Amino acid sequence: MFSTKDMLILGMMVFALFLGAGNIIFPPMAGYQSGTDWFNTSLGFLITGVLLPFLTLVTVAVKGRGEKLSVDLPKWVAVIFWVALYLIVGSTFAMPRVTNTAFEMGFLPLGFAEKNTFSHLTFALVFNFTSMFFMLKQGTMISAIGKFMTPALLVLLVVVGIAVVLDPLSEMNAPVKQYAEFAFFGGVIDGYQTMDVLSAMAFGGIVARALASKQITEPRQVATITIKAGLISVSLLAALYICLFYLGATSEQVANTATNGGQIFSRYVDVLFGAVGTWIMCGIVLLASMTTLVGVTSACADYFATFHHRLGYRFWVVFFTMLTTIVSTFGLDTLLRVTIPALLMIYPSSITIVFLQFARKFMASPRVTYGITVAVVVLMSLLDTLNNMELLSGAVKAHLIAYLPLFEQGMGWLIPGIIAFILSMFIGKFMAKDEPIAEQNLA
Repeated sequence: MFSTKDMLILGMMVFALFLGAGNIIFPPMAGYQSGTDWFNTSLGFLITGVLLPFLTLVTVAVKGRGEKLSVDLPKWVAVIFWVALYLIVGSTFAMPRVTNTAFEMGFLPLGFAEKNTFSHLTFALVFNFTSMFFMLKQGTMISAIGKFMTPALLVLLVVVGIAVVLDPLSEMNAPVKQYAEFAFFGGVIDGYQTMDVLSAMAFGGIVARALASKQITEPRQVATITIKAGLISVSLLAALYICLFYLGATSEQVANTATNGGQIFSRYVDVLFGAVGTWIMCGIVLLASMTTLVGVTSACADYFATFHHRLGYRFWVVFFTMLTTIVSTFGLDTLLRVTIPALLMIYPSSITIVFLQFARKFMASPRVTYGITVAVVVLMSLLDTLNNMELLSGAVKAHLIAYLPLFEQGMGWLIPGIIAFILSMFIGKFMAKDEPIAEQNLA
């Protein structure tokens, strides 16, 4: 029996798992730069930061594991994809970013230590190994996040959200950078940085295991419960993001010298609440960072444990905790710079695999459709990544802008991916039409 209380705990757990460093850092800066167009930008952000993660979560929870979404790809392609995804969302990019955000926004403002290599490493060790305690027993992790961490986090966020709406600091400026030309698409790309579609591929398995512990495994029932719990999560996330975008849009008083959204958020809360604001902000950041770190690292360990029976779940928890600690020493600004190219490469492929799962029942030959569509999306994503890294020549870039729709907006993969999907459906149908005859001949 899955009670209303269980539903609320699961919904709160999902909310806390998704609410990590990027969710707090990126909306304020995007809101500040989009200015008077902040709402259009936030709508784009909600598509890739809320809607797509929600659909992914439900799909994966019903399947039981994220890896089941890629069964129609060649095995070596699927392994490369999942290893890359778990490393990007885990200990090589996202989780060190979470650790550094917790250090710079959640610990340093308290004034207990100066910013130096020793204090940074000491904090990383304490923070990551404390988080590891909750990962070693997966049941303990789910209970701790859903029952204790999330309610405390939510109370602090509600206090800040109400204060921002009632007492904004500044008038809004005109949009700048990409937001001046395409605010909505700028928000869509910003939503990549939350990594929540990638995270949902991992968190769906956590939800499935939580339901299985209650003897709930029937797909329709899993889908119904996950949708209800997910709606709790996405409603809270959407409200939070809109508040954070509005915070950024009205932050000129504190944002003109900020280098990232975390600084904007920190300064804004400090002005609103004074000394108390520092403790509120630190509480929000530390709780949000720890819940996401626990959830993602646990999911990564669970995946890598499938490769060899001697290197089990606990081994990988310890390994990834140590790796996160080491990589985090590179600093927050460095990790923010290198994350975008990696996301531009893997995010479109992840979205495509989720979409293909929804369309699979209409495919005459799933392997053909998956192979062609994913190959084209990966190729186009590579061009977006090279453009972001400024590795394309001026002539090539001008040609792509002229002939490839949405390339300038960072979404050059979308139209070619749709065309490849449609063509692959026809190709798959053509290749599959002779299969029944072959089967009859064999009989």
